[in-house]
Amino acid sequence: MTNNELSRKMLSTLLDKGRNLRFQELVEAVGADARAVFKNLFFLEEKGYVQLSTSYPSDNAVYPIIQIVRMRQTGEQISRDPSKLDLIFPLSDTTTDTKLHIPPEINTAKALTFGAALEKLALAVRRDLEGETRDAALLLIESLLSLPIVRQKIP
Repeated sequence: MTNNELSRKMLSTLLDKGRNLRFQELVEAVGADARAVFKNLFFLEEKGYVQLSTSYPSDNAVYPIIQIVRMRQTGEQISRDPSKLDLIFPLSDTTTDTKLHIPPEINTAKALTFGAALEKLALAVRRDLEGETRDAALLLIESLLSLPIVRQKIP
């Protein structure tokens, strides 16, 4: 399943259920790999289509645990409009990537720590995002910077 097909399916599932869903419930409903669902949900949240309720385990994990997924009004609106879905999530895009992305402007020739990558990400967020989305992203980055793993080198 491509990223766009998965995004469409997740939005459709949330719309059809008409309620918030637990992460595992959504994974089972769409029949996709949990890693792909996880990555696509953060994309959908960044775009304002869904809201995620997350928590961080106490075992120094890098990634949060998604507890609950809620459809936002914007997500509901595009889910009900096939022309908007085609524009935003074209089926001609066959991308299925679920790997970690390191932006090309980060020089990986020398050792890079998780903290340095997060600082670069914060700069990009300040530059490219606005309003509540920007504030939420910066809060998330700030919380990640408090984890001990920030001093470790990215493999």
